[in-house]
Amino acid sequence: MRLIRTDANGDSLWTRRYGGPEDQQCLSGQRTLDGGYVLSGFKYFNNDHVNMYVVKTDSAGNQQWHQWYGSAWVDNPGFILQLPDSGYVLAGAQRMAAQSALYPALYRLDKNGAVLWSEVYDQLEWGPFFTIPIHVPGEGYAIAGTAKPLGLSVGRLTKVDLNGELLWDREYRTNDQVDHYFYDVKRTLDGGYIMAGTAFDSLLVSQDAWLVKVDSFGCLVPGCQVFDGLTEQVTDLGDALEVYPNPVVAGGAVQMEVRLPAGFATRGALRLAFTDASGRLVREEPLPQGVSPFTVQLSAYSPGLYHVHLLDGGRWLSGTKLVVQ
Repeated sequence: MRLIRTDANGDSLWTRRYGGPEDQQCLSGQRTLDGGYVLSGFKYFNNDHVNMYVVKTDSAGNQQWHQWYGSAWVDNPGFILQLPDSGYVLAGAQRMAAQSALYPALYRLDKNGAVLWSEVYDQLEWGPFFTIPIHVPGEGYAIAGTAKPLGLSVGRLTKVDLNGELLWDREYRTNDQVDHYFYDVKRTLDGGYIMAGTAFDSLLVSQDAWLVKVDSFGCLVPGCQVFDGLTEQVTDLGDALEVYPNPVVAGGAVQMEVRLPAGFATRGALRLAFTDASGRLVREEPLPQGVSPFTVQLSAYSPGLYHVHLLDGGRWLSGTKLVVQ
């Protein structure tokens, strides 16, 4: 690992190196509350195993402590965030056995790197956390990365509480054919999250930059948290569901039209659901087979904002908002 301090013109003031004779790599770091620095990544051990690795320095780059975390096998890099109490949260992935898959892992450390608690989320789809965690004060931590259902890499966003207990885990993809990755996550001013990474376009022509914006529950359209068993969301079918007229007068009816791309493989019967602005499920029903457009009566709907969701099985496909006046 290397840390370089420059002046305002980018001229080097000092350079420090950390680690032993084998590979160490730094993938994240930040300035700490005491004016020093903390770096994280991974460390090799005798070409036998790999662990998440953390180095803490003072303001001059002198190493104060270093520590590694994980299993006795080949783990993934770690990504570190300092917390307001001067401790840290470290996200990565580790194995449960020599030949097991890599499962997302989270470590809570004190200011000297000692482990306060750790969790390996082997109940989830395998794949690593691969971003610096987001600290949500009073709530917990959100971390993005990759999940690998059936070996296909898809984007992942996971929320845990302050003790590391799982709150929810969401997956995002554009298609069922090629891999997707998240490399960064930020919290947005509305309390949601935006993830950046790479994905192929819907025609599978090219790998593109990929931005996914969700609400505080990880939903592309608000309300997805009310559907039991729903973990996966398709990000590029935003035009698959059309509702008109919109706005609509209370007591009236709307026309709805579903346009899925040619060759799109559904995983079960399509269904339609409405949630209100507070996130409450108002209505859910199967779609009329082979009928589009179709009419939905709104006589029981009070004026307000609603979100409409198109689902198949345990997967969210598309959604839009509906205003009843």
